[in-house]
Amino acid sequence: MEKSNQSIKWYLIIVAIVCYGLGIAEMIFQTGVFYNILQKGFTLVPAVTALAVRGITKEKYQIRLSLKVWKHWKMWLFSAFVPAATIALGAILYFSVFSSEFSGVFAISQLVGGDENITISNPFIFAIVCIVISAVCIPIQLLELGEEVGWRGFLLWHQVDKYGAKKAVLINGVEWGLAHMPLIYLGFNYSNDNPGAPWSNMALTMLLCIVMGITFSFVTLKTGNCMYAAIMHGVVNVIGEIPVFCSVSLKSGLLGPNPTGLVSMSFLIILAVISFVRISKLKIPSNTK
Repeated sequence: MEKSNQSIKWYLIIVAIVCYGLGIAEMIFQTGVFYNILQKGFTLVPAVTALAVRGITKEKYQIRLSLKVWKHWKMWLFSAFVPAATIALGAILYFSVFSSEFSGVFAISQLVGGDENITISNPFIFAIVCIVISAVCIPIQLLELGEEVGWRGFLLWHQVDKYGAKKAVLINGVEWGLAHMPLIYLGFNYSNDNPGAPWSNMALTMLLCIVMGITFSFVTLKTGNCMYAAIMHGVVNVIGEIPVFCSVSLKSGLLGPNPTGLVSMSFLIILAVISFVRISKLKIPSNTK
């Protein structure tokens, strides 16, 4: 238990110093340099921090990571496709409620440049597009491995030892959300034109991190491997950026169309509730064994 306490403390201290230090530096100097470092390094910092903490505490616990995802092939499919489906359903719900926001065009030129756009006759076709993209973007999903190594592959297991599974999952999500706050305050992920920005954007980010963190933690605790959370995280980041490019405003608002909005987040919330209920049924080995 003492080892877990030390590991949790050092991990959170280092992450806070890096994220908030760069955020404050950007607020003071406003050069864009510190923001770019924070944005580009955000996925790397957790993994590096986990390795640093293992050195500081001299702990021998293994980081829960294996690339052998085929050992749990059903969870692999779940991680790769269920997030895409929930995001697509959330976007469909948003565009159904706010039908005037659906442009009927996937403005791919906004993503990759050029002049080509893809006509999408209705939001249901959009859902199919999302799932297809999810299938072909599995290599891109590995880009989120660094973040998951730190938060779910390392920190979560120490928190489970200290707090128990359900409490640990919620605390992990809150702390993960807090790490995002400097980025969101500086304008990441949301439109600065949103009412109450940046504070409203920060509040929704906190909710989203708790929601996604529950499901990411569930797949990690179930398999003993944060690789599935990395796959899921990658899908959310790739597919989650698509809905806004099918909107008229091309802005990520407080309600949607990206899953960072409350309405579009609806099915991710449902998935998180189901995952949270199932966590209590898992047989989770102690990290100290």
